[in-house]
Amino acid sequence: MSSCSQLLVFLFAAYYVLIATSSPIGDPRVKSSTTLIQNVCSKTHNLNLCNDILNSDPRSAHADLKGLVQILIDKTYAKGNFALTVIASLYKNANNTETKDQLHLCVISYKSAMNNLNKANAALKSGNREIISDITSVIDGAESCDDVYDGPPVIPPKLEQANKNFEDIANIIFSILFSQLVNFCE
Repeated sequence: MSSCSQLLVFLFAAYYVLIATSSPIGDPRVKSSTTLIQNVCSKTHNLNLCNDILNSDPRSAHADLKGLVQILIDKTYAKGNFALTVIASLYKNANNTETKDQLHLCVISYKSAMNNLNKANAALKSGNREIISDITSVIDGAESCDDVYDGPPVIPPKLEQANKNFEDIANIIFSILFSQLVNFCE
């Protein structure tokens, strides 16, 4: 096992140890502000997108951490539904079996991702700590669609962009949730 793999195993083991002793995400009494949004978004790999999404949603003004994650989940739903619309359009216009088969596999991947997003949303609302696993499965669903296009033909640009938009927000959610359980900087 490589040292990188060992580090990942250690971090996930640490996550499960911490999850058993940590409190639920966010304190509903803590109100959101520009400072909270900046703090939350600084934990992600896409600071600008995170800030743009949260600052453009009026619910952010009075949201706690859990509310900010809810906003991101809602945005991920919208991006997932858009990706499914793109896939349906491409399928309708596809002129060969291979392309249709690839798009069908993407539909399956996205339906799974959206199902896992529903689970993550329920976990957030109930305070279930399985939310990280659910969000990881959301990301895996979108990546599975990418993987369908490992060789020729290449992924259609509209689908590639829709996939990226979906994955980017799901990754932001994962980063925020993970940072609340394991703080790498301290």
